[in-house]
Amino acid sequence: MERDLSLFASEHAAQCEVYRQMRSFLLRGDRVCLPPKSHRKPYEEGIDGPIDWKQHEPYTNVLWLAYTYRYMTDNFRGPKKELNAFKRLTKELWLYLNPEADDSVPGFESASDIVRFAVESGWIEEDQLMGGREEAERSILSVLADDGPNIDGRGIADISLRRTPRRSCQRIVTKV
Repeated sequence: MERDLSLFASEHAAQCEVYRQMRSFLLRGDRVCLPPKSHRKPYEEGIDGPIDWKQHEPYTNVLWLAYTYRYMTDNFRGPKKELNAFKRLTKELWLYLNPEADDSVPGFESASDIVRFAVESGWIEEDQLMGGREEAERSILSVLADDGPNIDGRGIADISLRRTPRRSCQRIVTKV
């Protein structure tokens, strides 16, 4: 990727910003995205030596998931009411996912952190992650419609199963 720096200097496509964010992270080690003109020297010295795209950096997956979130919300063509409901439901997720968040806001370090957040929020059940292929491919809509192991008799998620102090998203589940 370092052989063609136009990928980082270009402003024609939104994904070029993600590549800039990734390269900026390799250079600086933080969420600050350097402007396009700052990406002119190939194999520039970063915090861990010259930029090496072979090294796995989990935060780059977070950047792509943030791009996907922003793309979905910017290009949603359904009722505005549904989009606003989605944004309200995912407000805290976006707070930690947003690469442009203030430095005082902690961010996700990896896609695993995002999955953990989704489990803790009640959007994904642990058995979906641990189950076989068929179980893992269940629709999130089917999870909301059945009584899973984390749901008590009243249909409320058991917040004692949470691992971190992040606010739990309790929801009432009704059988369809």
